[in-house]
Amino acid sequence: MALARVLVVGGGPAGLSAAINAARVGHQVRLVEKDRIGENIRCAEGFFDPLKKLGKPSAGVKFKVEKLIVSIKNTYEIDVRKLNLWRLDRREWQKSLAAEALEEGVVIEENCPVFPKDLEVLKKDYDFIIDASGAPSVTSRAYGFSDFYKQNCGKTVQFVMEGDFSHIGNNFKVGLLPGLFGYYWIFPKDRNSANVGVGNFGREPVKLWNLLEQVLEREGLSGYRVVRELGGICPVRMLPRLTYDNILLVGDAAGLTSPLHGGGIDMALLSGIYAAKSIVMGGKFYEKNLRKLLLPRLEIELAASRMWEKLGFDKMEELVNKLVKTGLYRLLLNPTGLNILLFRTFARILHYYP
Repeated sequence: MALARVLVVGGGPAGLSAAINAARVGHQVRLVEKDRIGENIRCAEGFFDPLKKLGKPSAGVKFKVEKLIVSIKNTYEIDVRKLNLWRLDRREWQKSLAAEALEEGVVIEENCPVFPKDLEVLKKDYDFIIDASGAPSVTSRAYGFSDFYKQNCGKTVQFVMEGDFSHIGNNFKVGLLPGLFGYYWIFPKDRNSANVGVGNFGREPVKLWNLLEQVLEREGLSGYRVVRELGGICPVRMLPRLTYDNILLVGDAAGLTSPLHGGGIDMALLSGIYAAKSIVMGGKFYEKNLRKLLLPRLEIELAASRMWEKLGFDKMEELVNKLVKTGLYRLLLNPTGLNILLFRTFARILHYYP
């Protein structure tokens, strides 16, 4: 295919990745962002690259995570130094990606929202539209599938807090709570600030702000200063369809966050890369190639999350204890084909003997 005119809707990781990679091969790329790039960040700012396809982010890295501290009834420390796991300053990183996109010739327009009614005209003006507008996406509102995100999402709330977090060190802390299919997290920004939040992946409604207050009390953070309050959803199931006419869905718009932990920056970047590559072939192989790459990883995470939901708080204590003692937790952290087969067997055993 000849070089294309490409519109990218959304200046998050997926959109910036798509724009950079499309422009790099010579396509004419325009990126529009409804706000300002790097502002209104709502995630916990952990960068996990389990497939090891991306490597260290080019900017914004605060530290490489050394341990994952898991609190249930007891506390476990898991060495994750061999993983591609970093604490990231999303604002700094995304602004760096925007600068890279500009260097590649991308035209960036901030404070430029796109509405569903605009798509019919835009589809004619551009050879391809890459929708990185998040969940629910602009495309979903135009084509009538916005409910998919609501039916397949986790809900999260988070405080950005100031206080003494030196006891966490260069580590991430997560914890389980009775009655919650989800977890809480403490991701330090530095010694004196952190993102502290809680997420619910179950269908039953939960008063997350109340739970977050309980987390603060449990972790001895009640006297710390709350700088900012955030809330949102994270889609935890890939959409059954990722292309609509000449529109390609990427990142959260494609439902690409983990059903196990809700993270998805790596999948956002990879979907942007694959969408840009597919343009050369008319977009035909985008879905096929992306699913081939991501479905094995998502399958093992979905199996783990279903086990988690089935077992509940008390049994999860027993399971995590066994996983840590035997080293089987590595199956979750390194999603290879062999590990998926092993994990399926392990999941079947637990299904019949919970």
